[in-house]
Amino acid sequence: MKWEGPATGKRGRRQSYGDPAIQSCLTMKVLLGMALRQTTGFVEGLLRLIGLDWRVPDFSTLRRRQKTPAVIIPYRGSNGPLHLLIDSTGIKVEGEGECNARKHGGAKRRVWRKVHPGIDEQTLEVRAIEVTSSDIGDAPMLPELLGQIAPHHEVASVTADRAHETRKSHEAIADRGAAAVIPPRRNAKHWKEITEGATARNEALRA
Repeated sequence: MKWEGPATGKRGRRQSYGDPAIQSCLTMKVLLGMALRQTTGFVEGLLRLIGLDWRVPDFSTLRRRQKTPAVIIPYRGSNGPLHLLIDSTGIKVEGEGECNARKHGGAKRRVWRKVHPGIDEQTLEVRAIEVTSSDIGDAPMLPELLGQIAPHHEVASVTADRAHETRKSHEAIADRGAAAVIPPRRNAKHWKEITEGATARNEALRA
């Protein structure tokens, strides 16, 4: 783990802590239900116990950086090329006034979020994930999820439902050299484009 932030090559002070440091501290915060100040003290003690003299981000740094780190998803990995399964699901977030509604029967305001995971078919591990508001469709997230898979990792196939059957989705899959396992929409028509993604989709439609 690179705890210290990498040099940017630009003028000025470099970022003191890398994203893994911020992610590690915030993981402790969420798992143990601590405040940011408690988190910094806990991580300092943890590092001392394992014999590391690393500095710890202060609570203001954690508060500022918690919106921007590039989260690294740990995984064991499967043998051979990746077969990626993509779907989405909704999760309810307690909105403002939710507690009051439960106690006093007031108006309920529910807030929904959508989680778009990409799952390794063999290991069932999450390899990519996006969280959006409920008004974002499924298809625009497929290229984003594929972009989270390292370029050197071979993707053999991408399986999704017909909500992902768009030109951009098929092109993103074709760009990775993968097979698209996406059922055509009802009353689907032949695409006129002569691209690798459109050709593969038209072949599926004919089949």
